[in-house]
Amino acid sequence: MSINAIGILGANTIGTGLAEIFALNGFQVRIYDNFKDSLTLSMAKIKWSLSKQGKEDLFANIEPIQDFSLFKGADIIIEAVGKGLDERRMIFNKLASNVNPECIVAVYAGVSPLEDIIESSDLPAEQTVGFHFIKPVRKNQLVELIRTDKTKDEIIEVCMELLRKAQKTPIMVKDNPGAIVERLLRPFFLSAFRLLESGKGLPHEIDAAFKEISKASYGPFEMVDYMGLDADYQATKEIYEKLSKPDRLAPADMELRLVQYGQLGRDSTIGFYIYEDGKIVGENPLLSNIVKYLGLKKVGKEEIFSELLGPVIDEAKLLATEIMVSEYDIETAVKIAFSWPKGPFAYSREMAQLFKKKVVSEFDNLDSF
Repeated sequence: MSINAIGILGANTIGTGLAEIFALNGFQVRIYDNFKDSLTLSMAKIKWSLSKQGKEDLFANIEPIQDFSLFKGADIIIEAVGKGLDERRMIFNKLASNVNPECIVAVYAGVSPLEDIIESSDLPAEQTVGFHFIKPVRKNQLVELIRTDKTKDEIIEVCMELLRKAQKTPIMVKDNPGAIVERLLRPFFLSAFRLLESGKGLPHEIDAAFKEISKASYGPFEMVDYMGLDADYQATKEIYEKLSKPDRLAPADMELRLVQYGQLGRDSTIGFYIYEDGKIVGENPLLSNIVKYLGLKKVGKEEIFSELLGPVIDEAKLLATEIMVSEYDIETAVKIAFSWPKGPFAYSREMAQLFKKKVVSEFDNLDSF
């Protein structure tokens, strides 16, 4: 089986990016959305982008649709909507009755277990996979390809080939809450929040320390602001609950309060930082109202780095044993998704002296409020 015709479900930012990527790589694409204005905007963005690349002729490869029956003949349908489970159930049930029996369905996965999505719908388990694209989808090469025990091997092979043709780097992951990327983001962000709450640095100091030692492009507060604090909090909450509520992954009250204040990160112009035209122009002045010991006890860069990365290393080791994923795949996923020059295992080996257990200071146990 080979894939030529692709259906995209949802004309949001992700769906728009995917339609362009697949058109650029020679595929025929139909993109669906309930809202005509969303489709019009999506097509305008794609046309503009293709024109800038001198690829205007490929615009003819993309057709906007508002009728599910026009997905007949598609070799694969890729979901980009990422809505609530109840709404997705209705969409998938409608989709299942409007595609050919051999059509592959790739649902938007990465936080919710794929099995939960399949069990709540009429999707055929053996032909349904999860695709987790990393934002920005046009630039980030990683795609987590998620499978269950029921997924056919030949379906996985076809999807791997498709993603490689689209100039992506697919990593096959056994179904679990958070896959690799979202699972390992939890301890990274939560450790940053704990450093902040214990007074060991301000957001820009913690980010700077991490970037200096790791040589990474972004620090944890820059990353979470980019992702959106509301989306991050919801992902943490869901993974925490699906994994039987381990203390190490408990959602942070501090993040919840920022979400409740509507301070959601870069898209809302304020999160841990203040933004103008997408650029950082200051630090959130209201953090001192939320974090009791803000900046009280400054510590060295090495301590900040080890307290950020140590829990990520521990979680990576745990994840490797839980779903039998290779060290190579974890390293590859983290490096591409996080824009790190190395993965957690490489940092652990090369900077082993930084991850030795230290004596707990009085500042490690300060309350947050």
